[in-house]
Parts: sequence; C-alpha cells; structure tokens
Amino acid sequence: MIWPESEKKRIPEGHYQFRLNREPELIPITVTGNDGVKRKSQRIKVYARGINEQGEFGVIDSFVPWEDRYDDLLTALGVEHGKDIKMEGAVFEADIKHEQSKADPTKVYSRIVNIVVSNDVPPNSDEGDCPF
Repeated sequence: MIWPESEKKRIPEGHYQFRLNREPELIPITVTGNDGVKRKSQRIKVYARGINEQGEFGVIDSFVPWEDRYDDLLTALGVEHGKDIKMEGAVFEADIKHEQSKADPTKVYSRIVNIVVSNDVPPNSDEGDCPF
C-alpha cells in the first residue's frame, strides 16, 4: 500500500506580509496570577494570509495582552483603544517561527513574531488610505 502525502501544510518559517482575512476574535479566558488569584482576561485570535517568495499561506495565531508581540501587533495595525474598528483587510509584516508546545511536545505551532508596520500600500486601498 502506498500512503498518500499529508495534505496538512505548515506555513514555512520566514518573513511575510500578512493580510487579515477576517475579523479577529476576542476569546474570554481565565488566568491564575502569581498570587494564585484567578482573573478574567481575553486573548485575540487572528486569521491571516501570509505572502512571500515561497507562496501564500494561511495562519491562525492567538495573542494574550501581556505578550510583547501583542503590543507589536497593535502598533503595526494602528489600533486605537476605545474605538470600534474593522480590521479585516489590515496589513502588517512579520516572521513565522515554529514553536513546540510546552504542554504536548508532539505539537508544533506556527507563531507570528517580530511584527512591524508594512511598508507596502495594501492592494484595494485608495492612495495609501488606511484599510480600516
């Protein structure tokens, strides 16, 4: 028997320009602080398409507010707190790094890291206007 090749494709490590292909999701979470007290928080799940010389790949990643990369994402997307804005179509640049799960060493996650503002004007925008 010849086994078929896996159809699950992991986004290759490297530098990409990303476009959010749908609105990010806010997911409620409960975290336990160093003091043992449980607190409510949120994580943001983003859905994006990454494009570089290797091709175009989909990626899903989630961010918690205490990570440095969360702050980098907010800066790259120009998020203004307290405003209800649409983010679908927003563009940024970043690297993909594969990270092994601490809880399950058999799992590997593609993480968006080193997030910066994209220098390219996103397609379908009007003369450099922000798409969001």
